[in-house]
Amino acid sequence: MTEPNTPTAPTYDQEARRAGQIAAAVQLLLNYIRLEPALGSALSLIDTTELRGPLDQAGLLAVLDEAQAERDRCAALAERDARRAERGQKPRTDCRCGHSDTAHSHRLTEDGRLPCTRTDCSCHDLTFE
Repeated sequence: MTEPNTPTAPTYDQEARRAGQIAAAVQLLLNYIRLEPALGSALSLIDTTELRGPLDQAGLLAVLDEAQAERDRCAALAERDARRAERGQKPRTDCRCGHSDTAHSHRLTEDGRLPCTRTDCSCHDLTFE
């Protein structure tokens, strides 16, 4: 009698096939990396620890979306800090509209603005006085 949760021969067979598929996929990637070393460098930048699902096109698109959002958020924070430093203002200084800098967009607009996100405010750009 087999113990509960003890793998059986068909389970091992399935696992062996799956491991073989993974090995073949990794070998294919290694072959392409030998042909194009930049691919290896690009793959090394992708943090797969938080990837939910396979590293397929959908998975890569999710990683791309997340990376672009983080880039945009950090660019907005850098711009906010640069503006504050340029004016010699301390952290948590309010914009001239009276709202905090965190009330302003966390993404730069195409023309480099950080508009206020409050619906009752018409401030089009974060400005320290």
